[in-house]
Amino acid sequence: MQDTSGQDLAGHLITGTDILALLTGLLAAWCLCSLLVVVGRRHLLDVPVARSAHQQAVPRGGGAAIVTGLALAIAVLLFSGTLTLQNTLILACALPVAMVGFIDDFKALPVRIRLPLHLISAASALWLLGPVPEPFFSGWLVMPSWLQALILMLALVWLLNLYNFMDGIDTLAAAQCLFVCAAAGLLLWRLDDPLMLVCAALFAATLGFLYWNVPPARLFMGDVGSTFLGFFLGLLGLITHFNGVLSVWVWVLLMATFIADTTLTLLRRLLAGHSITEGHSTHAYQHLSRRWGSHLRVTAAYMMVNVLWSLPLAWLALTRPEYGVLFAISGIVPLMIVAALLGAGNRERQ
Repeated sequence: MQDTSGQDLAGHLITGTDILALLTGLLAAWCLCSLLVVVGRRHLLDVPVARSAHQQAVPRGGGAAIVTGLALAIAVLLFSGTLTLQNTLILACALPVAMVGFIDDFKALPVRIRLPLHLISAASALWLLGPVPEPFFSGWLVMPSWLQALILMLALVWLLNLYNFMDGIDTLAAAQCLFVCAAAGLLLWRLDDPLMLVCAALFAATLGFLYWNVPPARLFMGDVGSTFLGFFLGLLGLITHFNGVLSVWVWVLLMATFIADTTLTLLRRLLAGHSITEGHSTHAYQHLSRRWGSHLRVTAAYMMVNVLWSLPLAWLALTRPEYGVLFAISGIVPLMIVAALLGAGNRERQ
């Protein structure tokens, strides 16, 4: 991983074609969302249940608009020569995840069908990425390359699931994606890496969806959106790490609030004898949402933690890559403690 502590960081030059790609993603996502709001009322209604954070039936599947807008933007970047074919193929491994999620939004798919398809998508991406670079764990832990690849495959699948678990209130999942894309995109721009435009394209497509997801939401992203976003952000992190540009631990820190909340919640539920696959509403953000009675306040709180806590640590992990693992642990563990204090993993209070 390159050391940027004393480097002159120039920034990537934005062209007219790049702007066209971003506008294409934004407008395509916004327009498709407007269509899904109408069509979804007939075919894709999310009917609230006891654990739901909303009271009215709302169309879901809005994530398909994010995927479509992003795909169009990436196509422009590919044909303009800004994005390489190899990176495009790696990122395309997220499309099967989106397809499975879209089908799941129509009719719930059992885990025995979803999990193998997710694992195949992750394995395909890692095969395209090639050998795992050394030292992956910042030199703190040495293991065979095949074991590292296995861990990364499982990590990708875990990331898409945890992002799905965190999509339980309006705006939170979309706002988190906007933060990660903005922060990582800025870092990649300073490092003059064209993948910053992929971050910008995802930011634009997600922004087109966010308009429809602000409380009271008129459209939910659904599994097609939440699983895709988690997987796609994971792929971006791996590409930049394998290319020696931006450590994967920087991305882990940018996702620290989601990782801490979901990991602590499921660990406590598992230790309490609950099934980790059954639906529940015991995440820290869900406890906060009930306590505050506001989705926007919870989202704002998570974004504040992102900016004031996760982002500075991510910058340190960038400038001191040899301590990337240590910074990641130091960033996530305190957040898990806060999540525990907020009741993450405990049953809902009546």
